[in-house]
This record gives sequence, structure tokens and C-alpha cells, in this order.
Amino acid sequence: MVAVAAVTLGCAAPEYTYVKNSDEKTYFKVPHDWAETDADDIDNALSGTNPDSATAALRRQHSWSVAYDAASIPNGLHLLSYDATDQPIVYARVTQLTEREQNAVSLDNLRNSVLPVTAAAREAANDPQLSDFELLSDEVLTPTDGTHGVRVVYDYSVTGVMHTFDLTALVNNTGDRLYMLLIRCSTSCYRERGEQLNAIATSFTVRSK
Repeated sequence: MVAVAAVTLGCAAPEYTYVKNSDEKTYFKVPHDWAETDADDIDNALSGTNPDSATAALRRQHSWSVAYDAASIPNGLHLLSYDATDQPIVYARVTQLTEREQNAVSLDNLRNSVLPVTAAAREAANDPQLSDFELLSDEVLTPTDGTHGVRVVYDYSVTGVMHTFDLTALVNNTGDRLYMLLIRCSTSCYRERGEQLNAIATSFTVRSK
């Protein structure tokens, strides 16, 4: 079950929307004026599957995802676009991992789960549209007895414009579920809205199943 709730203080407009998936025991908050947008295109791009394939249909049965965009015209593809992203977008996903994926789980694989972060991954990727990588922070997380993972914040120049990516990636201790929260915006946007974006990232909570 997915629930969305707005919390209002007194007579003021709600400050945050609280997004919760009760079945997956996962929740986080986003500013109330951000709009939910379709996450299917993000899912397909990150998984590398054809949206009409049986693999994609199976993935949809075993995963949950949601995206919120602060842009005036919300679009989930802002998360992965090679164009400049001057307004932040956040994407969350919970995925049931296959046995092959479970066997490949490591902290480095979590770091590299969206874009190449480790030196080996960056060398192997060799993407000409990504350059000037900078690692801003890399933290190993053990938020509950039942989950562990990383929060890694890094910059990439995307076709000449610096962007900041703030990724939290967790797995449960049985290794069969991946919990991800990713925030992206231009680096100047991230600096200006750092307190707000950090509040989103740190609100990401998983109660291990």
C-alpha cells in the first residue's frame, strides 16, 4: 500500500508531502510544492530493459518506484537527462533482487548503482558526456539492525554543466531487497538548496522486513 500525506502546521500551507509504502516499510518526505511524475521511464533506463519486454513486466511486479520533480513542467526523465537540470528531482525505488543480483551485491556496486562512482567503474564506463567527477562524500550506513548500505554524494559535468547526485542505496540483511533514493540537480542548485535536499535524503527510512 502506498500512501501520500501532507502535514500542515497550524493554518499555514503544508511544508512537506510524506510518501510511504507500507508494504515495503519505506518512507521519505518531499517539499509539498514538488509534483509527482511518472517513474516508468526512469525504471526502464536504469534497468536497461525494453518497456514492452517480459523482463520489464516481471520487474514491475517485484518493484515499487516513485519520482517527484520541482520543475515547472515535471518529467521523470530530468533525473537521467544529459540536459541541465536547474530544479531538483528525487526518485525512490524498492526492488526485489534476483539470485544473480543478490550474489553481486557489494558496497561498491551500491555506489555504482546509478552512475559510475568508483575508479574502476568510471574507467570501464568511459562515457564522453560525463566528465570532471568529484566525490563529495561517501558514508557507510547501518540505519537499522536489518539494513546496511551507503550514501554517496558526487558531482559530474554533464555536457558541460556541473550536476550533483545524492544517492542513498541500502539492502536488507538477507540481501534480497534494494532500497534506493536519488536526488539530482545542478551543482549550483544543490548548493543553494542544500539544507532542503539533505532533509529529503535523511528522511529516507526503511524498516527492514
